[in-house]
Amino acid sequence: MIRTQQLNSPNLRLHISKRVQRQALVPLRSSAADKLALIAGYQAMARINQEIARIFTPCEEEAERRLTKFRRTQS
Repeated sequence: MIRTQQLNSPNLRLHISKRVQRQALVPLRSSAADKLALIAGYQAMARINQEIARIFTPCEEEAERRLTKFRRTQS
């Protein structure tokens, strides 16, 4: 059974080439469509994780500096 699988793209700022867009709309066998959906989902999660890390890294560095300073004053 052949079906087309349309993927809901996450709300991220990213450019998807026309070639990749056309490729995503090619009819695929069910298992292939499922794999494509999983790959797209993992890629979206990777971008989200990168954004989270970018936002929180400065906070973690500041917390580490303050903790180090506190430990030095306690010694």
